[in-house]
Amino acid sequence: MKIWKRISNQEMFLLSLQPVLWMDGGAKEINRKQSTPNVAVTLQISNVQEKDFSYELVYDINETLVIQLEVENRGTEEVSRVIVSHMIRDYFVYIPNTLKTNKGAGEFLFQLVRWRVDELLPNEKVQLTCQVKVAHTPVPSTMSLRATYTFQHADVTYGPLQTKEAIVIQQ
Repeated sequence: MKIWKRISNQEMFLLSLQPVLWMDGGAKEINRKQSTPNVAVTLQISNVQEKDFSYELVYDINETLVIQLEVENRGTEEVSRVIVSHMIRDYFVYIPNTLKTNKGAGEFLFQLVRWRVDELLPNEKVQLTCQVKVAHTPVPSTMSLRATYTFQHADVTYGPLQTKEAIVIQQ
């Protein structure tokens, strides 16, 4: 709203008035501000004998390896539509019926492991594991493994993002 004000010398100046509702609207907007999502996705590896997963593993050519994908919502709000993908290296072969998850839907397509989690609550952590073996030799002495992921928070899609790499070293 604008009004004209006359002062003593009869000149006119524009004076801007803000309604009270405008000020309240701004205050409510600040209170509705959403937090930034904090989602951590890791890919770690182990062998069948050991249950401790790590980012580096020295393995024997005949060993069965276990790949673990883990998603943790470290934020204060729910995230949704989490999709994690890992392409199994050509040197490895997936062992059928070893894909297991404690939430969501995991699937194996050719050499691709895809995992979908519809919603992840604050401080919730979920895992997917699968087993692989060396398919054929020769195998490179060192290989790196990574996964990519996307997720949504407040109707915004984040990603694709990458996990920290896990290293497998042939003994």
